Amino acid sequence: KNLSPSDVALDMGKHSSLFSAPTPMTAEDIADVIARFTATAKNAQSAGFDGVQIHAAHGYLLAQFLSPLTNKREDEWGGALSGRAKLLLDVVDSIKQACGDDFSVSVKLNSADFQRGGFDTADALQVVKWLERFNLDFIELSGGSYEAPAMQGKTADNRTLAREAYFLEFAADIQAQTTTPIMTTGGVTRLQTAEKVIQQGMTLVGLATALATTTDLINRWHSEPELVSIMEPVSWKDKTLAGLATMAKVKRNLRRISAGKKPSSSLNSVLSLILDQVRTLKLTKRYKSRNTA
Repeated sequence: KNLSPSDVALDMGKHSSLFSAPTPMTAEDIADVIARFTATAKNAQSAGFDGVQIHAAHGYLLAQFLSPLTNKREDEWGGALSGRAKLLLDVVDSIKQACGDDFSVSVKLNSADFQRGGFDTADALQVVKWLERFNLDFIELSGGSYEAPAMQGKTADNRTLAREAYFLEFAADIQAQTTTPIMTTGGVTRLQTAEKVIQQGMTLVGLATALATTTDLINRWHSEPELVSIMEPVSWKDKTLAGLATMAKVKRNLRRISAGKKPSSSLNSVLSLILDQVRTLKLTKRYKSRNTA
């Protein structure tokens, strides 16, 4: 079954029927989620990783708890922002206690949901202030969800995003009010943009999609400062499918890289989406079989 803070169904327009309404989580479910995050971090540490990032953005579970649009709870895990942020804070606290100070922990947080009535920039600043006590290595500020894919440059509340470094304005405002190092991401493909991000006070620049397309981008910028790393955009009218296809192409490139192949900036969008959906179905089936064995 699908679990969420409340029984608020995913709004994907004409594709909404593909997603069933979730079941509100019990206190036991929430405790289990905290334990799973902690166990995953411990496993990563044991495997030799230097750290983990806790994903609390883009409409995933922790972001659902943070957002008043999807968290309608009236218990300690809902209501005011302090209640909606409790799960994220408890997850961070548990991981820090389990893994120690020498293990890098960061959080990925929405600067805003970019949906009317959702988690907004003032909320983000307050959550960042609450996170200061954990001495995180950094907080990465992104934005949006698959209902409003601001992380791909598209909003649902008509706010205009920059052409690159979509969330820099919001991140710079937050960085000026916190002691925690801030990283910002969102469509950065050019050296000039990366330099602008640093010049405006950020500690780190996120280049995920750019590096998935051009793996040696940073090194090449030393000799080719005008080089731009752009994946061929998906310009379908159906924004939901376009967003899914964009992510499918990024993931397909990452799998190519892991297999020792070169990434491509011109992967077929339809094929990438189909391959990703088939792979997801197989992984879901395997996960379910393991949990029922």
